[in-house]
Amino acid sequence: MALSIIVWMSTLTVSIALLVLSAAKGSFALHLALSAIVALVVALAAIQESRAMRAAGESDAAIASSNARYMGLVWTWGAVALFTTYNFVLSWKEWFPFFMAFVAAAGLCLFFSATLRKDDAAGDAEPAMKMIGRYLTIGQVVAMVIVMVGLLVDGKMMRFAKARPGWEDWAANNIFFFGALALAAIGAHALIAGRKQVEA
Repeated sequence: MALSIIVWMSTLTVSIALLVLSAAKGSFALHLALSAIVALVVALAAIQESRAMRAAGESDAAIASSNARYMGLVWTWGAVALFTTYNFVLSWKEWFPFFMAFVAAAGLCLFFSATLRKDDAAGDAEPAMKMIGRYLTIGQVVAMVIVMVGLLVDGKMMRFAKARPGWEDWAANNIFFFGALALAAIGAHALIAGRKQVEA
């Protein structure tokens, strides 16, 4: 577990450094590709771990804890990427409220993950917590799909082509879109896998 955390923290640190460098160079394509790769890697890792835990017969609480931890990881990545990009490289007047929202979401996910893990270890996983986790996952998936559709419909994924002083939000839009994609994928897989298990 400790080794896994070190590997993930190192990987995310490198990815954020590369994102900041690509933003500094104004390379939209590279920044977009890096954001997509990070989202894909985290989502696939979460899904793979969830499947392995389910195959090993681990409890629903333990699996939900793992999914929430990965979701917290995505929110943390987004928060740090926004902070470093808009504190040191680009200028966007509205970045701070989004940063704070990401920090709050990361904290909520990680707190929920730790609570589920603790309850599961004590053999005291409550059905109410499972239900809360399910509703939070559904809400998060729906919200992330709305975010992605909104970014596309509003043309914000093309904002780099219309750069304005003090409004260089193209890097944030990449982070928003692919972070939302990762969260939606993790959540959707958790809901589908959980439903299949109930039906079986």
